[in-house]
Amino acid sequence: MRAGQTATLSCTIVPSSALQSVNIQWTKDGHTLSDSRYSQQPDGTLTIGSVKSSDSGMYTCTASTQQQLEQKQLQLRVQADLKITTAPNNIQVSEGSTALLPCVVSGDNVNIGWSRNGIPVRPDGRTILMSSDGSLILNNVKPSDEGTYTCNAYTGIYSVSATAEVRVSKDTQQGDDVPPECMDQPELANCELIVYARLCSNSYYSSFCCASCTRHSQNNGRLGRRG
Repeated sequence: MRAGQTATLSCTIVPSSALQSVNIQWTKDGHTLSDSRYSQQPDGTLTIGSVKSSDSGMYTCTASTQQQLEQKQLQLRVQADLKITTAPNNIQVSEGSTALLPCVVSGDNVNIGWSRNGIPVRPDGRTILMSSDGSLILNNVKPSDEGTYTCNAYTGIYSVSATAEVRVSKDTQQGDDVPPECMDQPELANCELIVYARLCSNSYYSSFCCASCTRHSQNNGRLGRRG
C-alpha cells in the first residue's frame, strides 16, 4: 500500500463470543508495538494510521487463553511516496559539449527510464550515460540530439514524469584553433558545468576540459575584440 494511507490488519476470533476470554496481542518483527499510530480494536483488528515505509514488516497476532495459544502472521509492505525531487530544466548547449538532465526520484524500488520525442533513449556507455541517481548525460551533443526529453519514474502501478527541452547551438568558429591533442574528458568531468562555473582557470579542472576551456577563452577574446 501507499505511504499516508491507513492499514487495517484483521485477527478474527471464532466464535466471536469467545473474545471475552481471549487475550490478543500484536507484535511487529517480534517487537511490541508502542507507536501511538497503532490502535487495536475490540475485535482484535489492528489499525495503523498514516503508514510510512518504516511500517513495512511481519506483523503477528497472538491470541491466547489459559489453555490455548494461536498465532497469525501478516506481511505489510508500504511504498514510499513516489516523487521527482530534482527535475530536468530546458537547456541550450553548444554542439560538441555535454548536456546534463537531472532526474532525482524519491521512493522505493523505483525504475527510471528516459525518452526523446516519445522514443526510448538507450544509454551506450559513451555518448549517452545514465548516472546512478537517474540523471541523463549526453556527451558530444549533435544537432540531432535536440528534442523533448522525458524522465519516467515508475514503481508498480504508480508513475511520475518530468519533461525538458534540449536545444543545440552550432558555433561555426568553435574549435577552429583547438589543437587536436586538446580534448575533453567527459568521463572525468562535466565540462559544460566547469565552463559555466568559471573553473577553467583552475589547472586541475581545465586539464579534464582542455577543448571546452580553450573554446571558451577564444570566444571571450572574440567578444572583447568586437567590443
